[in-house]
Amino acid sequence: MFHTTRRRHGKPLAIAAVTAALVLAPVAAFADDGGVTDATSEPSAAAVAPDPGVTETPTTPAPEPAPAADPAPAADPAPAAEPAPAAEPAPAAEPAPAAAAAPESAPGAEPAADPAPAAAEPTVDPAPAAATAAEPEPAAEPAPAPTVVVAEPGATAEDVLAEPVSEPTVTLFAAESAEPAAIEAAALPAPGDPCAPAVCIDNGTILLAVNPTGELNTVDGTGSAAGPGDAGLEFLPTGNDSTSPGCLCEGWGVADPATGIWGGANVDDGLGGRNLEVESFEYTGSTATSVVLVRDDAGAPYFRVTHAYVPAAETPNLYQVNVTIENLSGDTIATVQYRRVMDWDVEPTAFSEYVTIDRGTASAITYTSDDGFASSNPLSGPSHIMFEGEAVDSGPNDHGALFDFSFGSLAAGESLSFIIFYGGAASQTEAETALAAVGAEAYSFGQTSTDPVGGTPNTFIFAFGKVGGTPIFTPVVDPEPVVPAEPVVEPAVVVAAPVVAAPAATQPRLAVTGGTAQAAQLPLVAGLLALALGAAAVVGVKVRRAH
Repeated sequence: MFHTTRRRHGKPLAIAAVTAALVLAPVAAFADDGGVTDATSEPSAAAVAPDPGVTETPTTPAPEPAPAADPAPAADPAPAAEPAPAAEPAPAAEPAPAAAAAPESAPGAEPAADPAPAAAEPTVDPAPAAATAAEPEPAAEPAPAPTVVVAEPGATAEDVLAEPVSEPTVTLFAAESAEPAAIEAAALPAPGDPCAPAVCIDNGTILLAVNPTGELNTVDGTGSAAGPGDAGLEFLPTGNDSTSPGCLCEGWGVADPATGIWGGANVDDGLGGRNLEVESFEYTGSTATSVVLVRDDAGAPYFRVTHAYVPAAETPNLYQVNVTIENLSGDTIATVQYRRVMDWDVEPTAFSEYVTIDRGTASAITYTSDDGFASSNPLSGPSHIMFEGEAVDSGPNDHGALFDFSFGSLAAGESLSFIIFYGGAASQTEAETALAAVGAEAYSFGQTSTDPVGGTPNTFIFAFGKVGGTPIFTPVVDPEPVVPAEPVVEPAVVVAAPVVAAPAATQPRLAVTGGTAQAAQLPLVAGLLALALGAAAVVGVKVRRAH
């Protein structure tokens, strides 16, 4: 009875245990799935949380592509590509218009292709080519005679000389009365005056000893910046002279070749000049103006010649001499000739110098040479020592520079004007710069025998302007300052780092139950325990049956 009752109760218990295990197992599995989902969802949630993560995973759901528009900000780096504005430094390169010209030359390359037809034209018609080849010959022909213009009433020689000219020009002025009775005695330097019988003038860089008759040189510069001893043309920074050592040979002359009347002055020929009378002589510490009359054989005034020495406004390295020749003869003078001559004696190697002469394109110049000892009379004819015409660094020798001019006809009462320059510089380059500043049309350099190329320690200058030529040296123009282009500020692109959610410090929670992971494992343990109990019950029943 006892066994039967047990058997009856054992079966239901086993069935109940198995049933409970089957019921609880899905619950545990569901809870277990929830816990796994939580563990794996942390990284996925971290990946989904930041929008940038969407761009990293192309398989993300369609809604997320809106953040995928965030790459548009990533396209903002295109502004970073705005280093195209960085090409705006090209404007900084604009200071080199030459670079701009280079591109233009590229289009010019198209015409470069055109020359082929152009080349065909000469083959078809060689005559024009021959004509163009012959064109240089007219350029070599002597320039035409100077243009004659009449000065406005009241105009002075200084006014006329200040005006630019584009061709050889003779300016005619109204004549003034020049009767001997009207001539007043000139106030000449007295014995004992500094540099007497000349006066020494200077601008702080150049010193000239000017005589009342218009030429340079004196036997004693005591009382002036030149100091004791002879003086003529001195470069004060070095204290060296260039015309007074040895022969006091520097002078001028004017003549009418038709009548043979001439007058001039050269200290080497004697003080007071030849056929001259000083009409006036005015001077200051930096200027001097000599006005003389040249008389004919009967004693009547024939020429009035003015030499006005003033510092050149353009450069401290030059003195400017405004020369005016006026016809007082009462008749037209067919040809007016003028000569200026000097013996270069350049210190510190006086009597052994190098001489350069460049007559440029001056149409009024008829002859040049290195004979600085020649007569001041324009009618005395040509002469030379080492060369005629032009030369560069001729020497070393004791020689100088001679310039003859012909200004064409001059009507009664009219006058003509031109410019002479005297000066010095510390080098040949500085001398050329000075001549460029005043637009000199012809010149001579006197340089020491120690440095004819560089022209140190001093290069002396003898030059002319307004004599029918073009400037030999081009003024050096300082380039306009280049304004640097404003720096191009590239927009800063901040790339956001992917946001990774840090694991929570607290215990992970189930999305559904809100319990902890340990709580989620309880159903699984209970199910397994029930299953074990059920299995044990079944085994127990079988064992009893076996007994």
